[in-house]
Amino acid sequence: MSNETYFIKKTFELAKKGEGYTSPNPLVGAIIVKGNKIVGWGYHKKAGAPHAEVVAINRAGKKAYNSTLYVNLEPCCHWGRTPPCVDRIINAGIRKVVISTYDPNPVVKGKSVKKLRKAGIEVKVGILAEQAKKLNEVFFKNVKKNLPFVTVKVAQSLDGKITTRSRDSRWITSLKARMLAKSLRDKYDGICVGINTVISDNPTLEGLRKIPFKIILDPDLDIPLESKIVKKKRFIIFTTPASKKKKKKIGYLTRAGQIYFLNTKNGIFDLRKVLEVIYERGICSLFVEGGSFTIGSFFDQRLVDKIYFFLAPKIIGGKEALPSVGGYGAKTLKNTFDIQEIKLERIGRDFLFTGYIP
Repeated sequence: MSNETYFIKKTFELAKKGEGYTSPNPLVGAIIVKGNKIVGWGYHKKAGAPHAEVVAINRAGKKAYNSTLYVNLEPCCHWGRTPPCVDRIINAGIRKVVISTYDPNPVVKGKSVKKLRKAGIEVKVGILAEQAKKLNEVFFKNVKKNLPFVTVKVAQSLDGKITTRSRDSRWITSLKARMLAKSLRDKYDGICVGINTVISDNPTLEGLRKIPFKIILDPDLDIPLESKIVKKKRFIIFTTPASKKKKKKIGYLTRAGQIYFLNTKNGIFDLRKVLEVIYERGICSLFVEGGSFTIGSFFDQRLVDKIYFFLAPKIIGGKEALPSVGGYGAKTLKNTFDIQEIKLERIGRDFLFTGYIP
């Protein structure tokens, strides 16, 4: 492994420390090296906080002069909540900048590299570029599509069921798998479920370290006012205009959260519109947890980017037991989803399949 690859991997490790907190900004880690020794390092902690490059430069102090900066994403060259990082790099007297991948934002892409080179700084781009893009898969989707990155999480039996025929669902997977699933929530801005899940499970939809927004798909505004989600606040409910007649309920709910009115077709929301609304609200990534109908709708409308499927070594059986993915489903095998970049892990006695939908 070359020194450049080694230090770029270190920037990945640093960048991940900000996972779940930097939205709408990307995950960025930076390392300053002089004489083959790390003299400064930093990562972007949250939107509005100093960028990774600035933190690293501040930590390095005078040692930044004539050094090499390693960063997983092209530094910014424009004013946002903070000043341009490129100017700080130039003023610090850094000799060389090694960047894993270009920033996909047209405001930045290639412009920062050009400005650095114009200032006489050597710039190298492209080391572990694909890994860098995967690290910032949410940010790249946001910039290219102006939509949140959508991940579906399922906990099912080996035969694809999430309940028995009597709707018993606790618990299919082990505690170890459930805790891992709960920790995954910390990576996302919002957690989405349908109203049936709220009524049957009364979940809190919280992670281990953070409280994400809860997105509830509730066409008839049936959400119980005593549900944990309402009490915890930070929720967004999507319902239909017909629900406006429930004025007292709406008044109560809007004191704790937000309600949006969207039409449905055959009882199903246009989920792209849902994604557009929450993206405008600053929710850049969405973790869809259920239930069967809601997950199936996201697949039917081809809006899923990534999956986490937890499989327990159990057989439930029965045509009345709920499948993990409901909805209409594929009519032919040509219309099925071909999962790419599959990763398989063993979690205690359960298994976790992770993959992407191109």
